[in-house]
Amino acid sequence: MVDEENTLEVRGAILFYKVRGTGPVLLFIQGGAGDADGSDRLADGLVDACTVVTYDRRGLSRSTLTDETNHPTLETHSEDAHHLLAKVTADPALVFGASLGAVIALDLTARHPDQVQTLVAHEPALLELLSEAERNGALLSHARVEET
Repeated sequence: MVDEENTLEVRGAILFYKVRGTGPVLLFIQGGAGDADGSDRLADGLVDACTVVTYDRRGLSRSTLTDETNHPTLETHSEDAHHLLAKVTADPALVFGASLGAVIALDLTARHPDQVQTLVAHEPALLELLSEAERNGALLSHARVEET
């Protein structure tokens, strides 16, 4: 069930986003090549309890770059999420980010803490925060999973 598909113009890009459901706002930020559709199954199960917002990050899928010379950075991605939240609600939101989306969500929370009520950062890709031994263990563990 999609209540609304829309676009939001931000500096250097036009973002595609979906809003569906009713209740407190829950923003999904996908990782990798995940776009607004990547959370559809999960969002469909939450629309009775939340207003679910999903979007295509700048330059991905239906979100277009209007300034091809400016390559997206963590800061521009988190500012995009900030502007999107400001567009859909004045209240602090629930935010779920996965992988790169979790890193963006963490940056959003650091830059705009008043916009985030609760953050779930699922598997943030932040290996540089680990010690060398922890990083090697995480990479080895990931390689074992890939082999199976």
